Amino acid sequence: MHIVHTEADGGKGGQPLRIINESLGLIHRGHQVTILCPETAPLHALAREAGLTVVTMPLKRKNLKNLQLLRTWLKNNRHSIDVINSHNSADTWLVALANLTLSNPVPLVRTRHASGVPRKNWTTRWLFRTACAHIVTTGEALRHQVADIGVPMAQSTSVPSGVDTQRFHPADKQQAREHCGLMQDDFWLGVVSHLRPNKGHSVLLRALAKIDNPRIKLAIVGEGPHKATLEQEITGLGLQQRVLLAGHRSDPERWFPAFDIALSPSHDMEGVPQGVLQSLASRIATIATDAGGTVDAVIDGKTGLLIAQRDESALEEAIVKLYDDANLRETLAQQGYDYLCAHFTRKCMLDAMEKVFSNAAQRSRS
Repeated sequence: MHIVHTEADGGKGGQPLRIINESLGLIHRGHQVTILCPETAPLHALAREAGLTVVTMPLKRKNLKNLQLLRTWLKNNRHSIDVINSHNSADTWLVALANLTLSNPVPLVRTRHASGVPRKNWTTRWLFRTACAHIVTTGEALRHQVADIGVPMAQSTSVPSGVDTQRFHPADKQQAREHCGLMQDDFWLGVVSHLRPNKGHSVLLRALAKIDNPRIKLAIVGEGPHKATLEQEITGLGLQQRVLLAGHRSDPERWFPAFDIALSPSHDMEGVPQGVLQSLASRIATIATDAGGTVDAVIDGKTGLLIAQRDESALEEAIVKLYDDANLRETLAQQGYDYLCAHFTRKCMLDAMEKVFSNAAQRSRS
């Protein structure tokens, strides 16, 4: 198959990484992939660096000029395209409207990465139910949001972003701490994510400040616009000796094994956070909030501890609970790892997406 991805602008978080990871996997399976996105989208540079075919296309605005440019490209390449996978609202609308003008429209699959509730109006229902051959969500909760506006469950599939278990896997804690420069005798909490307000770092810092135990420390891995605010909060809470802002790291797989507990304190609109899946794949006890599709991977008391969003007291209690109970940490780590390997690997994702694309393309030809 020739799969074309379109993206208006997915930021620097998990969305572009999902597109790239999925594309490389499907190319390895013998498929062809082309990515259409604006030059300003982070995906543009990231995909080119990964060796993918990228076509610069203005998709950020729904206007006549962008529609005409996209329509011309689709018309000229329609003979070789089997399916289009859109990833944002603007590019989905542009593809859908372009398809209305083509004699042989291209099957459109829409992937929803965020858990924002879709608008309940006739235009959105037409877009999702009629213009799109299939809807993919990155979590089961997001799938039910689409069903609530009238999309049949048979027309949607939840496909979380799969983890590359050859990259993220259990490793020796002592060696990992030596690599990361973390003190061996401390108890390390860790969070790996983009630094933006909805990722919940501020809630985590307030929870940590309530725990009067200098041995419990926190490593925050990642960069983003919220960094300066976090630095101020760390100082204001008197946590300078207990919190490490590690910045962006190209080797997060080397950091997870160094943690005693991995956390996802998010109250963001997302599917299943990649940091959650990566911690499970690294066989690390995990605490996460019930944001977006996190509940698909973190089953409270079985694969991790699940708490309410923005609840610093619940977060504090969960940290102390796992600090005090090494056996529980070990049990959750093992059960989380086993569950991840059965349901959330890169192979699981590729199998599911290959099936979605193939079915959409076959229905179009029949």
